[in-house]
Amino acid sequence: MKHLIIIRHAKAVQHLFGNDIDRSITDKGEKNALLMAKRLLNEGYKINKFFSSPALRTKQTTAIFAQVHGVEETNIRYFDKLYLGDTLEFNETISWIKQNVDTLAIVAHNPGVTNFTNDSTHSHISSLPTSGIAIVELDINDWADFEMAPKKLIKVLTPND
Repeated sequence: MKHLIIIRHAKAVQHLFGNDIDRSITDKGEKNALLMAKRLLNEGYKINKFFSSPALRTKQTTAIFAQVHGVEETNIRYFDKLYLGDTLEFNETISWIKQNVDTLAIVAHNPGVTNFTNDSTHSHISSLPTSGIAIVELDINDWADFEMAPKKLIKVLTPND
């Protein structure tokens, strides 16, 4: 049994000018990410590895979750495909996992995280909020079987729960 934890980045500052990829998280976003990282542990899910978008806000969110879950930097990898990626790009990214980890987390952006969750699990989440988490269960022994495996949405956690 494997778990995929899909995380939308924490709330980010709004920019009128500049590059979207360089937006950082707000103080409230930092607090919510910390709250959600701890909550995930309290729910019994321990992340082993992170795949993240290279955007500043996802890197900051990943760092908070990684610290709470005790994940070293060697188990964090950044993929350009996850920056505003779609379901196909999420699936391609997951194919890069080579280690036998039980719980993989993907930290990325909307609408990609919501669409990927809905497409993969045949669910109907309207929109995963910032710092929101979708927990997906897979009855597989190897991540190489991810794409064809049945995926079950276990629960959605939001900072407002």
